Amino acid sequence: MAQSPDRAVTFNRTFVLHHAAVQNYCLRRLPVDDVNDAVAEVFLVAWRRIDQMSAGNELPWLYAISKNVVLNARRSRSRRGNLREKVAGLQGEQSPGPETQLVQQHQNRAILEALATLSSDDRELLRLKTWEELSNRDIAEVLDTSVGAVDMRISRAKKRLARAFKKSQRLSAAAFAIPRYVEERGER
Repeated sequence: MAQSPDRAVTFNRTFVLHHAAVQNYCLRRLPVDDVNDAVAEVFLVAWRRIDQMSAGNELPWLYAISKNVVLNARRSRSRRGNLREKVAGLQGEQSPGPETQLVQQHQNRAILEALATLSSDDRELLRLKTWEELSNRDIAEVLDTSVGAVDMRISRAKKRLARAFKKSQRLSAAAFAIPRYVEERGER
């Protein structure tokens, strides 16, 4: 949609006349790092709403827009600060040592392998329950079935997963036991 030449002329004149005033307004209210973005936002809003500006009242109108932009910038800065604090708190937690990570990776791999042995219906049901964290009522709605049926199906799927996991653990233990037996006997 093409803009009328009058709108562009009005905007350009307003920008040239009042850019410094808007920038100073923002400088007095925001950290220097946020000023250029705020000024740009003020004039973007002004461009979009230039038809609402009354002649001779440009600067107060721009200040009203600036006030809202400054408030939004402060809220954004506050949210960023809160997020940084949360992330810093998470980084302060002790990460598990390499041995623990190796065991966790092995267990996760074994669980995923056991999950892969289940039917696609069982896999989807367990994913909805654990990964998507849906309630049984929500799962029933997703699968278009009753809550009782979901309860029973989840119970059965968990039992099948547990059996598959135990089987994979026995196979893994056997794989580790054979080389150990050979080493103990001195065979290679």
